[in-house]
Amino acid sequence: MLLNLEIRSYECENPHHSHDHAQLVLPVRGQMEIDVDGRGGSIDQSLAAVVRPGSVHSQLSRADSCFLVLDCAPALLETLQMEHLARKTYVPISPATRRLIEFAELIGNKRLALDAPQLSSLLLSSLGPDTYSSPSAIEQLVARLRANPGANWSNEVMAQAANMSMSQMHQRFRQMFGMSPQAWLTGLRIQEAQRWLRGTSLPIAEIALRTGFSDQASLTRTMQRVSAVTPAVYRKAQKHSGIKIP
Repeated sequence: MLLNLEIRSYECENPHHSHDHAQLVLPVRGQMEIDVDGRGGSIDQSLAAVVRPGSVHSQLSRADSCFLVLDCAPALLETLQMEHLARKTYVPISPATRRLIEFAELIGNKRLALDAPQLSSLLLSSLGPDTYSSPSAIEQLVARLRANPGANWSNEVMAQAANMSMSQMHQRFRQMFGMSPQAWLTGLRIQEAQRWLRGTSLPIAEIALRTGFSDQASLTRTMQRVSAVTPAVYRKAQKHSGIKIP
């Protein structure tokens, strides 16, 4: 019966597909754009994704990103106490989960193959509903940024929303994401712009405004700097993907 736990990298876009087992995708390094049954999102240091058996999904990540992936036969969902996760698509990463991910990276895939049952159970328990009493201030801020990345999020506004000083906020973002708040927000905005570019025919100028850029030129400069491609070229290259904005 399928139970597999390993660290994987995805070097290119994986188009829409499905499989008959459940899958939990946890971030080790980098990030992944993923669409599960029409629900688009991004896996990074704060968020994991659950793919239910039969769910249609696609993903896109950089070659230098890697992820801890748990493949699980449907019959094992109850045994591993995974049913509560199977009802969700995106799951926040707890501090306990992060430590287990770091341990998995340390021991490598050969050892993971031997210890899959025990470590899988620990991972799923760390993501359980009893892990969180309530979201922290920074987690609430990250959720608000994800929900509305195009809003006017200056450092001052973000710090006020999180009820902390700017230095505290910068420290927390460095700890969680390894970058400044504005750098993380810029990446989030580019991901959102790319989703609109792939899934709609809206003018690039309108997409730029929707995702928090001052104009089309600003979006173009930022995408060229961060991903070495312009919005127009990205849209043309992604036309075959068929991913739609949920």
